Parts: sequence; structure tokens; C-alpha cells
Amino acid sequence: MKLGLINYIMGMISKVKNRKIMLVLYFACVMIPILITDVFVLSSLYRAERAAREHILENEANAIHYTFFNKVDEAAKIGNAFYTSLYVNRFLNHKYDSNLDFYTAYQELFKNSLVNQMNAQLGLGFKCYLDNDSITSGASIQYIDNCKNEDWYQYMIQNNMNKGLYFGITKKPNGPVQRSMLYFQRLNYFDNKSKNVLLIEFDYGKITQHLENLNYESKAYICDRDRILMTNGKYSNINKYYLKFNSHGIPTYKLDMLVYGQELSIIVEDSDNITKNVVIKKWYILVPLIVVNILFPMCTMIQVLSIFYRNKLREQEMVVAQKNAELLALHSQINPHFLFNALDSIRMHSLLKNENETSEMVERLAKLQRQYTEWQDGMIPLIKEMEFVKAYLELQKYRFGDRLSFEIDIDDECEKLIIPKLTVVTFVENACVHGIETKTSPGWIFVRASIKDENMTLEIEDTGNGMEEDERAALLSKMRNANINMLKVKGRVGIINACLRLKMLADDKVDFELDSEIGIGTLVQMNIPIKYLKGQI
Repeated sequence: MKLGLINYIMGMISKVKNRKIMLVLYFACVMIPILITDVFVLSSLYRAERAAREHILENEANAIHYTFFNKVDEAAKIGNAFYTSLYVNRFLNHKYDSNLDFYTAYQELFKNSLVNQMNAQLGLGFKCYLDNDSITSGASIQYIDNCKNEDWYQYMIQNNMNKGLYFGITKKPNGPVQRSMLYFQRLNYFDNKSKNVLLIEFDYGKITQHLENLNYESKAYICDRDRILMTNGKYSNINKYYLKFNSHGIPTYKLDMLVYGQELSIIVEDSDNITKNVVIKKWYILVPLIVVNILFPMCTMIQVLSIFYRNKLREQEMVVAQKNAELLALHSQINPHFLFNALDSIRMHSLLKNENETSEMVERLAKLQRQYTEWQDGMIPLIKEMEFVKAYLELQKYRFGDRLSFEIDIDDECEKLIIPKLTVVTFVENACVHGIETKTSPGWIFVRASIKDENMTLEIEDTGNGMEEDERAALLSKMRNANINMLKVKGRVGIINACLRLKMLADDKVDFELDSEIGIGTLVQMNIPIKYLKGQI
């Protein structure tokens, strides 16, 4: 098609002797079509990437909705069990002759499987507020008058609700504020005039932790209009007032949901730059496009100027251009990301089959594999490196089971310091392979980062088999004297590589220490001057 267009243009230009008219034809028939094609291709790539990102954000929002709704639904099921239980109804409305009579009935109630079910729910507590003056008001059974001034009770009365969800703020005298997440249920199944109410209180911190455990890089918020109720980020502190949501112009995906009378929204911020993603992911299309934008007009201009002199040369150049175009077309069919797309498809199928553990492991594997194959960011923040470390250890724990436990402890002031990519992961991998893998009994791996004086101290410790003194001394010598030539020999080249990159970053000012004892374990310690870790990525 391109050759046909060139021949047509050349035929027209060959009949034109006026240079101005020839230039007008050149821009009208060459440059403008190229610009139109560029706009069409780039807009198509952008729309495709935006649709892909929206699909990812939608999946994240659905996962958060599923997690949050299940937690609320646990309380709702228990509330409904109280609501329809004749046994509970008799206990709540019985007129007791004495405190002992009430206490005996109370103890019998707690032997009932319904109440045991309530106590078994992680992070749930309950109170019953009763319109019964014969009870003994205590921790979980109280008079109805004790709650009439509470915000959740006023909310229930004003909206004439039988059951629902409520987010509030409580402030104890001389104490901090505290967020609360409550589920209320009127106990009027057997008597519609009954004023008895069941209140179930969630553990706000644990629900937030469940959201954080989803391990999404995107920031997600559960909001009541513009009020942030909880998030997987920094706005879920239980001892602070609720803040207002502000996207600050960041693209978001919003999922509205109705949860037991409460209209809520899940908002997921897009942490990725779509334009940057298009450049990274679609380079195999953009590179040929750029080449065409540069070469095609240039070649055309050369052909326009030479058509009056060497027609034979023009024909040969068109043949070469055709071969180049065919070669570029073949190159553009190669997609270096097919492996990650395949892993993502496996993960999504696992999610659809509720194989959550498999899905998590595939996701971590894909994340690690991507980091091992994409080196456009050679330097990364320490907190990002620790994400790789955690993903790697989670995969190893999936492999070893109870034989492996780990702990990551990073001081806040260390998180933004810049280190070479995949350095800490290399030491952690070495601890797994040489320390834990050959040990039959359970073992631990500890990863720590702290700041003392003007240095950051990185520690990787394992409770594995350890090593002999000769082996320890030889390895420590290699770490301290790491150089390019050492990478040509076999044996723990990864450790040498990591040490060499750290030394190059810190101008050879890294202090390496290695302690090990047979049967006890191994400790690697690295002290790096902070001034070398504050550079720009």
C-alpha cells in the first residue's frame, strides 16, 4: 500500500516543475497522512492501555468489595440469628426475680451455640440493649437507656431502620478519639413493638489490615460520600478523625455499593502513568512508528528530488524500503510481555475458581519475574526492594510451609533511601538456599534496616545450618574485595554482584560483616553511608 502511494505521489510530482507546488503536494500527500496516522495509532494505544488499567482497577475494587462485604455479612448473619432465635428472645424478655436468677440464665445463654458462634468471630464484639428493668446491666447486656444518646442509635431512630451499618467517632474523657464501625439489629421479630437492640462492634484495625493484605500497589479508599472511612494507605489510623477524599487530579475508578443500608463507594486511584505505560509496554510499536516518521518523509523527499535525475535509483530505493517495512512488521509482532500476560491470565482464572492461595503465589511470581527482566530502573527506594523481598519470601514459604518463617523490620527513615535493584533480594535468596533449604528443622529469616549515626545498617539473618570458619572467612573476603573479574568464576556470583554494585554506589565505602556458626545460623551486615543513598532514581 505504501509503495502504491509513493508511486502515485511520484507520478504527480514528476509532472510538476514548480517547486512551490511540489512542496505543497509533498506536505498534503505525505506529511499530513503521516500525522493523521500517528494520531490514530497513538490514540488507539492510549485507549487500549486506559481500558486495560480500568479493568485492573475494577478487579481491585471488586476484590475489596468482596473482602469488606464478607466481613460485614458475618455480623449480619449473627445479627439475624439473634433476631430469629426464640431462645434468645425468651432470655431477653424474661422477668427475673433476682440478680442470681438473671446470672444463671445469662450463663446458660453463653453455653448456647449461637453465642459461642459470636465469640468465635475474629474481631467482633456485641452488646444487647434491653427494655427490661429486671436484668442486671453489665458489659454485654445493658439497659436500653444507656444507648439512647449514642450517635448510632439516633441514626437508627431517625432513619427508621431495623438493621444497618454505622461508622462513628467516640471520644472518651481525657482520651484520644477512636473510629468505630458498628452493625445494629433490632430484636423485634417476635414482638414488633420491642425496643431491644443488638449492637455488634467490628475491630476497625483488623478490617483495615485485611484490606492492606490484598497487596495492591494502587491506593484504595472506602468512602461515605467524600468521607474516607478506611483505606489500604495512611488514612486508616483508628485514633484520628475521618478525612475528606481528594483525588488531586489522579485518575480513579469508583464502585458504588449498598451495604446494609449504608451507601458507600470504593475508589481506587490509578498509581500508574498511562502514557509511561504505553511507552514501556508498546515500544515495539512506537519504535517502528518513530522510525517511519523520520525515515519515510526523508526517503520521500530524497525520492522527490531524485526523480528528475535517476529513476532507476528511485525504483531500487523503493524495493529496499519495502523490505525494511516488511522486516519492521515482523519485529512488531514480538511481544516481550507474553509471559506476564499468561501469568496474569492464570491468576485471574484462579481467582474465578476461588483458588486464592494459588492466585497470590502466581501474582508474586509474576511480580518477581518482571523485576528480574525489566532493568529500566536500576536504582529503587529501599521500600520497593523490600516489596520484592516480601514477595520472594512468601513464595518460599509457600514452598517450605512451616519450615520457614520470616520477619521484615524497616525503620521509617530508611524507606526512601535509594539502593541498587535486587541487592537485598540476592542476600535473602542466599539465606534461603544455603541456610534454610538444607535444614530439616524449622528456620527463620530476618531482614532489618536501621540508621545509626550517618550510616544505614542492612542485616540479613537466618537460623539455618551456618558455615565453617574457613568458608565464612573466604566469603567475607570476596564480599569486601568484590570486583568484575570475580564474576567470571562459579560460586555465589550473585552475592559478589550485589556487593560490587553496593560498593560502586557508595564509592567503595561499604563495610561488610559476616558472622556464622554451624547449626546456629548466619548474619550478614552491611553499613552504608547515608549520603550515597539520597540520590535521584
